[in-house]
Amino acid sequence: MTGPLTNTEIEERTEEAKELVKSKARSSAIAAALPIPLLDVGTDMKLLNEITDDIEEIFDITHDAVSKYSDDMKTRAAVMVSSIGGEYVARKTIGYAVNKIGKKQRKSSGSYGVIPIVTQGSTALISYFLMKKLGYDHIEKCVSYLKSKNLEGSMQET
Repeated sequence: MTGPLTNTEIEERTEEAKELVKSKARSSAIAAALPIPLLDVGTDMKLLNEITDDIEEIFDITHDAVSKYSDDMKTRAAVMVSSIGGEYVARKTIGYAVNKIGKKQRKSSGSYGVIPIVTQGSTALISYFLMKKLGYDHIEKCVSYLKSKNLEGSMQET
């Protein structure tokens, strides 16, 4: 780290990091929407590693410096559980809702194609919002770390 960042610099870097997180979350949603088993889990793990590395690079801090503010194993477990659990919940709830709403219509037309599309779409939404939340949480941890360092620095100067 070159030196303490001002609050304005922290805010600018926060906005840059949020744009990065949104971009990566879109990639996560696309992977979740594809009907390939475990693709979303692997993609989410890779994207989460990229997000944390890129955010730390944006704020010019090391992973070791901010790691005391975060629990990496809990975050990784949350990604895996949400990827698998999100798909399960989406399949069950969407399938149930579609079955109840259109039971008579499907019997007459033989159309069952809407269930997989709606399920994959809802899985993609869950993946997007979860990845966005995890990224934003990491940004907040980095900002908290930087502000605490700025506070410590100003306390030592007086």
